[in-house]
Amino acid sequence: MKEIGFPVPGVSIKGACSKELTDRLIKTLTGEWNITRSPARGYYDLLQITLNDVAVKTSVPTEALPKVSLIVTEYQNNRLVIGLHDKSGYSTTTGLWINWYGQMIAVAHSGYFKAYLEVRRGRPVNPMAPSRRGIINDQELQNLLDSIRDSLTEYFTQKQASELNPEALQCFYRVYPDQARNLPVFVAARLRPFESGDDSSNIGQLAAPEVFTYNQAPLLLAECVKVVQEDGAVLSDEYGLHTFLELTGTAYRVRSADESRLHIQHLWWKPGAQVALPEGCPLIFYGAGQWGFGTEKEPPVEWHDVGDQTVFTFNDTSNWDVDDVDFTVGGADPQEFYRSDAWAGFDPFNDTGRSYEEMSESYGESCEREIRRIIGNAVPKNFSWDDLSRFIPEGQQIISITPAYRSRRSRSPEAVTLILSNGEKVKLKLC
Repeated sequence: MKEIGFPVPGVSIKGACSKELTDRLIKTLTGEWNITRSPARGYYDLLQITLNDVAVKTSVPTEALPKVSLIVTEYQNNRLVIGLHDKSGYSTTTGLWINWYGQMIAVAHSGYFKAYLEVRRGRPVNPMAPSRRGIINDQELQNLLDSIRDSLTEYFTQKQASELNPEALQCFYRVYPDQARNLPVFVAARLRPFESGDDSSNIGQLAAPEVFTYNQAPLLLAECVKVVQEDGAVLSDEYGLHTFLELTGTAYRVRSADESRLHIQHLWWKPGAQVALPEGCPLIFYGAGQWGFGTEKEPPVEWHDVGDQTVFTFNDTSNWDVDDVDFTVGGADPQEFYRSDAWAGFDPFNDTGRSYEEMSESYGESCEREIRRIIGNAVPKNFSWDDLSRFIPEGQQIISITPAYRSRRSRSPEAVTLILSNGEKVKLKLC
């Protein structure tokens, strides 16, 4: 290095080194080397760097900035950006980045929010000497973290509910519960009405979360249905609330809130008389009955007729047999229920090494079995001799089997007639 006798802008350094070192320097500054980022990143407003007449990128790394920006403010006369680490609300272990006069410093701070402080004035925090590889965990750093918390509190307090990001508000309730308890807003999600064909994985799905004020809360329902049995006992069933939504109207479930400030109602259901079915059928079908809003402990003051609506509840799902699901069904045609709505109890998730196809086929066959029990004289379309033998009196034999078709154009029979050795005929429906 030698001193020159005339002024030049910037710094000029000239040196001799190996080609290997030159290559490594180029890869380091251009971000092509096996490092997280180029050390030039962050100096965008302070330096213009060129390498072999090519501009080196000096912008702030994207991983240092919130993907969902909420607040742009100042901290001790330095720019501070606060937002969500990720659009989906995932947490991060580097929730704070300091741009220290161009040098990027990641601070190990876990949370859902991310903050970026761009230091160009003073010394708001204390970097570790001599390399500034981190920030000292002292009172200055705590003051910055407190300021981030207070800025978020002010943001969620002063903004209109319609302008707030629901995911961000949910994160605030998780990270700062003491401050969130006093906010004027909370998060709830609309309950999606049951649709025929839903299984247990989506029967309880919710719509996208929304922000509401505590003084203008919608109808809020607790998760379980209170089912009043014939003997007066009350059960809490986890599944089935969504089948009542055509009766209740639009309703929501709380996602993030101080529930002590809200009126959350419990839906109660009192099924009607039990439906008589052939011997061997599950005793799960009842008249539609009545429903109403109560509390967790107290039944409704006012009951309403369910009417012609089909409703049902249950707790236990199954990935194999519908008979394992503890249904209570009101107002349904039993055969139609097993053809469609009974799939609400099907658990498509495999924890026993079975494939989805194997599980759904078994569950479907169990529904068909229950339909045959209800019909009485019925066998599977692919019946076996064991299926037929249930309808043959002891000591009799089958002489012939005659299929019966709905019309001449029908390709598949709808029933079969058995002629027994004593001349008796037994007609069995195929289903």
